[in-house]
Amino acid sequence: MTKTNRVGPQMQAAVNYVTNHPGCAILPVAEHIGPSRRFGYAAVHRAIKAGLIDAVKTARYGAYSLTIRG
Repeated sequence: MTKTNRVGPQMQAAVNYVTNHPGCAILPVAEHIGPSRRFGYAAVHRAIKAGLIDAVKTARYGAYSLTIRG
């Protein structure tokens, strides 16, 4: 059985947001794709784990700067 990386609508929304706002933090992306922060954060972290988004830790309060991989 082959495992494929599927990109759902929330992950795609996260990628689209980060494409238009490079260097943003996770919170605005999570709030944008919702329906709640909890589900938004989950979608962003799935996109990071799938390798669609790069997250680099910044020196500011443990925040992350997001960019598109590639």
